[in-house]
Amino acid sequence: MPIPGSAVKRVLLEVPGSMLDAAMLPYVQKWSEPPQALEVLEVLDHCIHGALASGLVVQLLQQEYGDALKREYLSHGQLVPLATWRDA
Repeated sequence: MPIPGSAVKRVLLEVPGSMLDAAMLPYVQKWSEPPQALEVLEVLDHCIHGALASGLVVQLLQQEYGDALKREYLSHGQLVPLATWRDA
């Protein structure tokens, strides 16, 4: 059973720094309710490419990302062109 978006946000804001780097907290704090797929993808990208999260947190973000894509009737391929931080 998926965890509601608000619970994911709360969990991420409360995990220890050893599981999620504090640099990601401002991104998570700005998430909509429920989080939009693009918002989750941004945090997920930074966490994976910067080694800023534990494997457990990455799995949680991946699950939330998949849930958000379903809610928004989007595919990963449709969303990637909007990920402007990937161009930097």
